[in-house]
Amino acid sequence: MHEASIALDLIRVAETVALEHGGRVLALTVRLGQWSAVVPEALQAAFPACAEGTLLEGARLSIQSVPGVGLCPLHGRVELNLRRGLRCPHCDAPTPELLQGDELELDELELAD
Repeated sequence: MHEASIALDLIRVAETVALEHGGRVLALTVRLGQWSAVVPEALQAAFPACAEGTLLEGARLSIQSVPGVGLCPLHGRVELNLRRGLRCPHCDAPTPELLQGDELELDELELAD
């Protein structure tokens, strides 16, 4: 489960920020693209165990899902469906350029005073 290593990386980054600001992390928000190959439920499950003994122990993890958006040669920006793959939902044309949806970003931290 690579989600545990992702949780550890998020914790390291968040701890660095928390130490710079002299606080403990109460909550963090992650933007996670539907095409990122990260399973949100697995990340949520791994996070508490990974956070034990760190400045993030007991912190809330919120995950914001980011839909996949591709560029269709006929229809421009289109929201992609994972089941259909990189194909336009309107005309079925290949949309090889993924404009959004593969994000894995630490978006927001809430620090204790």
